[in-house]
Amino acid sequence: MVQMFSHCVLGSVDEMDLDELLSTKLVTFMMEHHNTIFQVPAKLRSQVQEHLSHLKRAQIKYAGSDTDFSASPAFFKQIRRVESEEQRVIGTQTPLQALLEGLIADRELPAKDKRKRLKQFQRSYPDVYNYRFPTEESKAAALPEKAPRLKPHLMFLRKPFQPFQRSWSFRA
Repeated sequence: MVQMFSHCVLGSVDEMDLDELLSTKLVTFMMEHHNTIFQVPAKLRSQVQEHLSHLKRAQIKYAGSDTDFSASPAFFKQIRRVESEEQRVIGTQTPLQALLEGLIADRELPAKDKRKRLKQFQRSYPDVYNYRFPTEESKAAALPEKAPRLKPHLMFLRKPFQPFQRSWSFRA
């Protein structure tokens, strides 16, 4: 039996990997000493037991503690779909409105960057933006005005228009 099952026990990919006599002796040795070969080391066993006992101690709940929820089951009040939608909208609208107000009130942000971020906010959250700025007047009151761009009058420094004139002719 040992000779027949030695190939299965050793699981060699190459059939010629081990000599038949050597494989038979190896399987016989494993059968005789199976208790010591497959025994879990004592140090590992003690470490696992300590860890498991620590986990059990950490999960003990004392009566009357703040985390003891087993005494009274918790029930939730069922609400209608409309109320749920209103709570969802309010829950998201309020932080977005606070973000918009923070953008408007930021004094350290340059005017160009502020306008750019407000345009981006308007594209991303048009409802919140339109709620805050219902009219152009309210928008103009809160946003910094664009400074008019002054162009230097360089027209008088230019030379008058001169058509292209050839001074050399490269044709022969």
